[in-house]
Amino acid sequence: YTVSCEAKVPNLAFSLGGRDFDLSKEDLVVDRVGDICVLGLESIDIGMPMWILGDVFMRKYYVQFDWGQRRLGFALASASANLV
Repeated sequence: YTVSCEAKVPNLAFSLGGRDFDLSKEDLVVDRVGDICVLGLESIDIGMPMWILGDVFMRKYYVQFDWGQRRLGFALASASANLV
């Protein structure tokens, strides 16, 4: 998906486990080409519409995969000054 970089884009919320996880325009933009911003969103339709929550989601939210208990955990990721 693309949008004008000047456009106002509302926050997008994904509801998981009864909690909303918001992503702002700044969270969603993965590239800028001139005045066009490329959003890191992808949907698929496998008989019902679904969204792929990839790196855009995981930059803002820490995701813990517990394969043994067959569950996922989510938390707001902490920002680090040491990021490269």
